[in-house]
Amino acid sequence: MIFSHDSDVRTGIEESGARENTEEPHQPEASPINPEASATAMSDKTIIAVGGAKGGVGKSALAANLAVGLSLLGQQVVLADLDLGGADVHLYLGVKSLIKTWNDFLDKKVDSLEEIVTPTAFEGLKLIGGDSSRLGSENLPYAQKRKIMRHLQEIKGDFLILDLGGNSSYNVLDFFLFADHKIVISGTEPASILDSYSFIKVSVYRFLERFFSEYDSLKDLALKFKNDSWGQSNGLSLDHIFKEVRERNEAAYHKMMKSYEQFHVSLVVNMAENRKDLQIAESMQRVLKEKCFLNVGVLGTIPFDKLARRAARSFTPIIVEYPRCQPSKAIHQMLAALLLERDQSLSHADLLQKTNQMRSEAKDRISSETMTLDGLTISQINEIYDRVPRLRQSFQKILNIMTT
Repeated sequence: MIFSHDSDVRTGIEESGARENTEEPHQPEASPINPEASATAMSDKTIIAVGGAKGGVGKSALAANLAVGLSLLGQQVVLADLDLGGADVHLYLGVKSLIKTWNDFLDKKVDSLEEIVTPTAFEGLKLIGGDSSRLGSENLPYAQKRKIMRHLQEIKGDFLILDLGGNSSYNVLDFFLFADHKIVISGTEPASILDSYSFIKVSVYRFLERFFSEYDSLKDLALKFKNDSWGQSNGLSLDHIFKEVRERNEAAYHKMMKSYEQFHVSLVVNMAENRKDLQIAESMQRVLKEKCFLNVGVLGTIPFDKLARRAARSFTPIIVEYPRCQPSKAIHQMLAALLLERDQSLSHADLLQKTNQMRSEAKDRISSETMTLDGLTISQINEIYDRVPRLRQSFQKILNIMTT
């Protein structure tokens, strides 16, 4: 099993010149900043980050298809390309050139993000694109990263989707933590699975390091995470760390645990060819639960299909070019889950409780083309259809795709 030893995972948070670019100002202990920095409190939109520690696994393609799919279902969506060292998500939308990019915003040639927004061919979908031709594009100074986050919080819409770079630098991790819903996409090769596991674990380390740094009584713990000395300590688990935090600062402990409970991560396995690929993802779930106390879901499994490459070559999202192929149907299952999570009339917990038996019974029957744990199946959508009146029109569109 590829997750058997903690030593297999390096924190990697000092990659890409991150240390010198992300020194953060000290905040008084009485008013710590939430390290997750979610924009929920400032906006009613849902922020989704699509990340992972390896390039070439389909992050940009998934981000583009989710953005297009949500817009076709009547949502107002902004897709932001934050893979600043390899910006290309615009190509998946058929946008072959950008008039203005992040560079214009960071160079203060414009005052707001609205001035660098690029319209797309899809109603309700706007794009904020990047330009990677400048040397050091991905090595953002801390002040510029905070500026981007601050302005993204002000973006209006139903969904903001962030396409992130394929590494575990501070900037990528902080943009990942910025989101309400965090998606990690993985291929099916052992190296890709291990990289995805490492990325999730390192994002937890970054979350804790930032949280601890806001309290004078916990700063030494922050340094342990930052210098990776915690990972080198024999027998020192997260459980031990949490107990130590509680002993030092009871209030900080409860704040930390409240934020930690909202640390929602979902896996997407791309290019799956058989049921064993889902079993690898389930193994990752178990290990992350054991090592990091995280309840990680599997949002969906996208089967391997040559049509995906053909769609990319035509600069068209696969859900538009081949709407009834198996990968497109898998993506629509994910869209149903994302819409449900946003709808306030029915919580995701309610859905899981009601459909747990259905999920268990279906698991033994599903083929590799329909494998999913958190994405909604046809049976689940039908089961809750009458309970979510605001989503009926969108769900009907999804059902029309999935059942033909």
